Amino acid sequence: MNLPRLFAACLLALFLSACATSSLNKAESNTWLDLRAGSADYDISGKWDSGGSWTDNWGTANFIQDGARFYGQLGSYYVDGSINGNYLYLALSSGKSVYYTAVLKKDPDGNYTGKVASGYIVDGPGADTAGVTLITLRRVKEVTAPAPRPGVNSPPRARRLPA
Repeated sequence: MNLPRLFAACLLALFLSACATSSLNKAESNTWLDLRAGSADYDISGKWDSGGSWTDNWGTANFIQDGARFYGQLGSYYVDGSINGNYLYLALSSGKSVYYTAVLKKDPDGNYTGKVASGYIVDGPGADTAGVTLITLRRVKEVTAPAPRPGVNSPPRARRLPA
């Protein structure tokens, strides 16, 4: 076998093994999320950021909450999630495949911190041997316009009429 064919065969084997690492589908992750859904004590709708000094930067998240379930986007992944008290459970997918699951706990400062497992249910069998990374979600505060200074772009004030 010549070198280019051997190289192509190795690349093909590497590609196929990478595709095989995602063993979850949306039906499995939705069952897991439904079992974890509980009391929705907090509203997590809105914009969140996952950048941090000691965690991976997964990108910006936007969530819409519907009771104890929520959905949205985190970086380039679609998110299905559930909330139960102080815990968030996330399934990160693209297309029909679920690539990551995560469990996060609410911190006293309002952030959520937890772990993400690749290719496994994060708190299920096999997750201990999966690639696990840390994640923190911080709510992004809405930018508000500063209050206008008096006299600048404000309506004219009423004048007192002479008596």
